Amino acid sequence: MNDTKSILFITVTFPPRLSVASLRLYNYAKLFHKNGWKVHVMTCTQKDQNITDEFDLNIFKIIDVPWKDPYAKIHKIKNKYLRKVITKFMSYVVPQLSIWLPDIRFKSWKRNAIRLANELIKKEEISHIYTTFSPPSPHLIGQKLKSNHKNIFWIAEYRDLWSFSASNNWIKKIVKNLHFQLEKRIVRESDVILAVSKGQQAMMQKRLKRKVHLLYNGCDFDSYIGLETKNDVFNIVYTGNYSKKFNDLDLFFASLKEFVNNQKNESRPIKVIFVGTPKNHLIQSKIKDYNIENHCEFLKKIPNIEVKKIQKRASLLLHFAWTDHRQKGILSGKIFEYMSAQKPILSIGFDQELSELIEPYNGKMLHKKVEIIDFLENLYHNAQPIKSTSNQASMISKQNQFRELEKIIIQ
Repeated sequence: MNDTKSILFITVTFPPRLSVASLRLYNYAKLFHKNGWKVHVMTCTQKDQNITDEFDLNIFKIIDVPWKDPYAKIHKIKNKYLRKVITKFMSYVVPQLSIWLPDIRFKSWKRNAIRLANELIKKEEISHIYTTFSPPSPHLIGQKLKSNHKNIFWIAEYRDLWSFSASNNWIKKIVKNLHFQLEKRIVRESDVILAVSKGQQAMMQKRLKRKVHLLYNGCDFDSYIGLETKNDVFNIVYTGNYSKKFNDLDLFFASLKEFVNNQKNESRPIKVIFVGTPKNHLIQSKIKDYNIENHCEFLKKIPNIEVKKIQKRASLLLHFAWTDHRQKGILSGKIFEYMSAQKPILSIGFDQELSELIEPYNGKMLHKKVEIIDFLENLYHNAQPIKSTSNQASMISKQNQFRELEKIIIQ
């Protein structure tokens, strides 16, 4: 028996693909490696994915599992209107099928991954597997592998809720309790279940009637050390996507417009920079309606290190909280990046867990227009004292989050 600790990550998203989910998994996989674990990763390549070469992937043994994406044939259709219609149809139909046929899109990937993982576990004497939702396929693979290898330790991570997700459409919400029986059966044999927030942890413990552990995305304060902070412009920086349904863009834009008008006689320019945010019709129309086009700039997706440089030079980092208060603990990965940058943070909306999380790290949650304007004006005219910390000192750092996880999974 090999005494080396070994773990197999099973995920559809991992660098070089650039996404919040792949960054989370990469950083924790890297910490496993740094702490003496032999790390294997089973993943897949998706068509037209955003990639970057900034990550050190040589420290892992990565298996890119071959698969046939049902969407690939659609991309080959030359008629762009027909392609658009079919894509829209598939985008509606496939998620409904997943109520009863979980993750039908990744069916061939799942089949091939199970075969390759069985071989790898025997050959490399893998002691732990780490599966991550969403989508469900990694957990389905974990269920099968646990059935085949009783002694393996299975960590099932939820980056989002499954049956009870607020983003589920009305059809899924109708059958959520029935669908949950399927979900519960899939993860029943897992040794540890992880959630990414206290709100989701409480919900899952109540439903699953078992212990669920918390593993935040975590901060990497040290990765921002040495980055330039000087900026002559009052820059409000927002990174990543947004929710059309659950983020209050209007509250921010209305507040911004009044704030900008109040500073007409000031010489310091005001700019809102959207980094990697889709420049779609909705956000462009809102910017136009509020007559703030001259104060908004959109940057395409860029390497993570470049995002960090922009965040570090920001006067303020902007965040939108989830407006559906029935869903607790929606913590985007960007909020941990913001805290890591150790710059002022403004989160639009209110969530108790989020408020308590960001307050010690220069954050403020506001949901009234007058409060937002006052906050912006105060920050514009007065430098805010910054509370600083480090990976070693903060329990919210990835480093210390990993240490807590390792205590749980080594028995």
